[in-house]
Amino acid sequence: MEKNTNRKTIIGWGVTILLPLIIGVIPVQGMFTEDLRKFFMITVFVILIIAFELIPKLAASILLPTLYLVTGLAPVEVAFGSWTNTTVWMVLGGLVFSAVLEECGLLERIAYFIITKCGGTYVGTVFACFVIGIILNLITFCNGWLVASVLVYGVCKAMGLKPSKESALLCFAGTIGATGCTVCLYYPGYFSIIEGSVREFIPDYTMTMTSSLKYNGWFILWCIICILILMKVYHTKDLKTSAGKEILEEHYKSLGHITGKEKRGIILVLILLVYLCSTRITGLPAAYGFMVISVLVFLPGIGIGSEGTVKKINFTTVFFVSSCLEIGIAGASVGFGDFLTSIAVPALQGKGMLFVCLAFIIIGMIANLFMTPYAMLGGLSLPFAQMAVSLGMSPVTACMLLLYSCEVLFFPYESAGNLIMYEFGMMSMGRFVKEMTLKAVIMIVGFVVVMYPMWKLMGFL
Repeated sequence: MEKNTNRKTIIGWGVTILLPLIIGVIPVQGMFTEDLRKFFMITVFVILIIAFELIPKLAASILLPTLYLVTGLAPVEVAFGSWTNTTVWMVLGGLVFSAVLEECGLLERIAYFIITKCGGTYVGTVFACFVIGIILNLITFCNGWLVASVLVYGVCKAMGLKPSKESALLCFAGTIGATGCTVCLYYPGYFSIIEGSVREFIPDYTMTMTSSLKYNGWFILWCIICILILMKVYHTKDLKTSAGKEILEEHYKSLGHITGKEKRGIILVLILLVYLCSTRITGLPAAYGFMVISVLVFLPGIGIGSEGTVKKINFTTVFFVSSCLEIGIAGASVGFGDFLTSIAVPALQGKGMLFVCLAFIIIGMIANLFMTPYAMLGGLSLPFAQMAVSLGMSPVTACMLLLYSCEVLFFPYESAGNLIMYEFGMMSMGRFVKEMTLKAVIMIVGFVVVMYPMWKLMGFL
């Protein structure tokens, strides 16, 4: 076993060092500037370190912005600019809140309630996590993914699951429900970016839920197919929970009446959800809710958190999220989006429409390796719309392809929702990558076999 581990580490370091060196010998010319080459070398190097788990994530998280800074790629305000991003502080607040909910027992109560209502079966629980993710994100306008992650983690704990294929599948179901399905249902932040880009060519265009469903509604089916395949591959279809339904119900009853702390926890959860639902009206960032709630739990009269709560928080997660966001900031500063556009347009001229569509998806997929979804959409939606017009394609269709590519993911850092679910420690990097790769394959095959013909039939192409 140790020999295999050593071999894996040696191979990992070999690939991690070799690929950046290959990038380093590519000649600088045109849009491929010295800064852009340096950005690719550093980013690929650290991404591979994380993917192969060669050093602790905390160390890798510190290494990335440090390399951006010491190599002269970015000034300090850019290299560490992610710390001024509210997402980092939202994640920290969410981690504090989830730790408090677990400590006061509310997380366990909710988790057991979900399990018992699903018949005490593993399959029922998997799809419950999937649906929970969808519902939470819909009612919070896609700001509920962190709450969904906490609940799924609570379900894993209540079922007595350790990091395994079973816990990985539960987390996967929760992740694609909370972050994936909302891409085709309703995602105000993403939709506003697309709407603004399309209006450069279609002045009165409005991006709606109906618009997204017409184009990408099939994505929900791809998610369900992926879950079913994983159940078959992992042999979890007939898996029972660690105890029978009756025992689980007895354990739920043994929790007794809701305590005062749990009641205050429920009130705070409801307050947070109301706030998240109202952000579109108030104009206030969703992050503020998680930041404020992490303080409220410790105030006199509420007091559901303790000093010990803080000690349970995995601060590595915060640094990791910050580092991931930094990729998008640094990529934008060195002109990654412009570089991609300059390559794509000439290469796609005269090609068939299916080829162009797949190329757009792959470009978005590659871009997401180096940028956050928001950064990718912000940087590429207008170039995509421009490319579409020059290629005789609808700018709406091009932007929908880019939106679709937001979920063709492979690594946790590519999406904040995926990252948080992964950081709860119930799935290994290997299982995460395998499951996301399966989803990506299903999405691409599904697009070619089903979505592309439907798009042509509906006049989108």
